[in-house]
Amino acid sequence: MISFLKYLVERFGLIGIFLILFIEGLGIPFPTQIAYLGAVALINLHKYSPFTLIMVISLGNLCGNLTINLLLRSGRSSIINIFEKILKIKKETLLSVNNFFVKYGIFAVPIARIIGVPRTPVIFLAGISKMNFYEYVISSFIGDTIWATFYVYFYWYGFSLFKFLYKKDINLFWLAILLLATIVVLVWAIVLKILTKKKKV
Repeated sequence: MISFLKYLVERFGLIGIFLILFIEGLGIPFPTQIAYLGAVALINLHKYSPFTLIMVISLGNLCGNLTINLLLRSGRSSIINIFEKILKIKKETLLSVNNFFVKYGIFAVPIARIIGVPRTPVIFLAGISKMNFYEYVISSFIGDTIWATFYVYFYWYGFSLFKFLYKKDINLFWLAILLLATIVVLVWAIVLKILTKKKKV
């Protein structure tokens, strides 16, 4: 899988990055890190500007979001039943979900994209609930763009920082890696704790 993704980025450049983010935008867990590393390489080679790559990533993800949204919005019971089973959502909760997305969907969608953890359920539920399509497009694009901007610059500057530390002092390099890993673990631990509390309520 990783080799195939690397091939997409190396062989097709922007199109490869777009395709990876399109698939991820369908709600399929995908190692998008390959796309971001490819984006950083293209920036460092001065082939494209950060803005261009941010837009490619945002639009790729948005197209994936819209594809799955339109599929669910079609209202075919067989398709909706499949996603209801994936989400393990009961029939009686659909009405409350629909009301939530009608009222707060324009805020929930970009927040879910930025946070990352609840992103996939929100993509599916926004389609099942038939949230206003234009609001979904706008809110998804905003969330995707903020998310893409953060990660493009994170990988770009992060790559340069780690390269600098590696050359200067190998101990500082490993200390930075350890610190980053600790932060990631702590963030996920906090998010999972919050989600567990919500399930118990």
